[in-house]
Order: sequence, then C-alpha cells, then structure tokens
Amino acid sequence: MKALKALRIKISIGNIWVSPVLHALLTKEDDVVVVRCLDFTVSSHGEDEKDGLKSLAEAIKEYILTSIEDSNIDNLYDPAHSKYWRMFNELEAKQLHKNFKKSLSKSKLMESPKELEKLMVEVTYA
Repeated sequence: MKALKALRIKISIGNIWVSPVLHALLTKEDDVVVVRCLDFTVSSHGEDEKDGLKSLAEAIKEYILTSIEDSNIDNLYDPAHSKYWRMFNELEAKQLHKNFKKSLSKSKLMESPKELEKLMVEVTYA
C-alpha cells in the first residue's frame, strides 16, 4: 500500500443534505486507487482518484441511508484505525508544507521581506 493523498471532502446527497467535512485517504494498492473515509470506516476503489472518490460517495450514501433505515444514526461515526489517521496526518502535513512554500514563493513578501515588519497582520477563520 502506497499513500497518495489526504483530502478533506464533503458529500452531497441531492440538494437535501451536505455532510460536514470528512477525511479521505487515498492509497495505491495493486492497480487500483483505494479511497477510505476515515470518519465512517467506509472505503471504495477506482481506476483513478476521480473514479475512486465517486465510488466512495456512493458507498457513503448507502452507509448513511442504511443507518437511517435501521434507526442507528447514533453509531454512524466509526473512525478508522489509527494507522490510517497517522497516514492521513502525515500526508496532509506534507501537502500543507508544499502549498505553504509555493504560496510564499509567489508572494511579494519574497521581494521585500523588510516591508513585512510594517504590515498589519490579522487572523481569519478558514
């Protein structure tokens, strides 16, 4: 199993419901991309990332609908094994680091770092 990507995704079921943010871990196993939803211990696969995510969305939909039909929504959240969460966190950290460096290298801060001292700074919620 080779870790490929960590994604934060949302699943929409029609225009009726949109999930909160879910954690998806993509790995390459044999010749397929396996996509795991770490919040539900639901997984699926596809030939590529797009196909795997589409298949995962269908699997999550069925998982949720079955839970509703069985009056079992209190047990929906069923987190994956910690090894998958570690893989997710490591991949996400690498992706964030890469994006951070890319963002800085394209910014005007690199042209005049002394100007940084004069600028106002603020916090916003993502």
